[in-house]
Amino acid sequence: MDRLVRYFTEGIQDQPIATTVGMEIETSFIDLGGQPITLAQSQQLLVLLCNGYGWFPGKVKNQLLTEIFDRNGNKILYELGRQNIELSAAPGRAVDVVEKSERILQVLYSAAAEVGAFPNLEPILKTDESLLVIPDERDAIWLELDGREALELLARISSVQFTVSVPLAQAVVCLNRLGENIGRFLKYYPQEEYWRKYIRESKAGYNPMRYGGPLFFHSIENYCERLVGHDVILGPAQETTPLFRADPARLVSYGKVVDLDIPLYLRSIWWYFRLRRYGNTLGIEVRPLPRDNEPFQEKLDFVLGILGVSDAGPSSIRRTPFFFEEGGACGILPEPD
Repeated sequence: MDRLVRYFTEGIQDQPIATTVGMEIETSFIDLGGQPITLAQSQQLLVLLCNGYGWFPGKVKNQLLTEIFDRNGNKILYELGRQNIELSAAPGRAVDVVEKSERILQVLYSAAAEVGAFPNLEPILKTDESLLVIPDERDAIWLELDGREALELLARISSVQFTVSVPLAQAVVCLNRLGENIGRFLKYYPQEEYWRKYIRESKAGYNPMRYGGPLFFHSIENYCERLVGHDVILGPAQETTPLFRADPARLVSYGKVVDLDIPLYLRSIWWYFRLRRYGNTLGIEVRPLPRDNEPFQEKLDFVLGILGVSDAGPSSIRRTPFFFEEGGACGILPEPD
């Protein structure tokens, strides 16, 4: 556990809450007929952005262009589904990070229209098609571990996430404030049912608390203590001799892993609110926010209001109507003010 505590504490430079905010915005793209775009179309989109919109090729895996970037540190990449494209916006000031991200999205939408793709601004894409795209080894490990049917559930959902910088001394207080308000998040988060079903149906046999997680902590040490109860996901071992048979993807007890890739381990534990480290900055990633028609700024104001950063609170949040039906459950959000 000590290595995790050191990871979150050593060298951290304290700054006021929300000095920087990062955004991740996932968008499913559909064609004019309302069907998920093909892998060929999403590849054309990424290539077009590099050829005519000032972006640059980043990662190429198995002959697929899987990630691109611009000069400001923003990235566009696949999020499991062939149609689900994520904008990972570089951290910026809370006052203008949304505006900058929205400008990038408009570029993305313009390029997408040229290949016959259009944004579907809904948290869940309803389709029976197989959407998974497995561009790299990490995703292949998940496919082997979970099974295709379970992992397909996550290829259909789109979210918005904010990573808000916090000073080390207030990190646990901020986590607990968010935890106290989990009901207000989940009330408008239909992806919750898909995540729960994924955990149940995965062949991996995850601890049920690997998704969602605990909501309250006493200290950073207590946070790390709760983390290490979850196994580490390892891929096939490297072959060292012709007679060596590689182990399959598997879960291994945390204490048995010597060379732990800490960032990768932390990304594989899907708590609603989780600590992230970027260089010398500590942040909290806020995850249970749906992709929908609600303005991004209102989502951010909602989060910052809970953290006490601004006066914007739940009373200022406008919600747009949607209808969700899955296994007999349905809900309607209030009409906008």
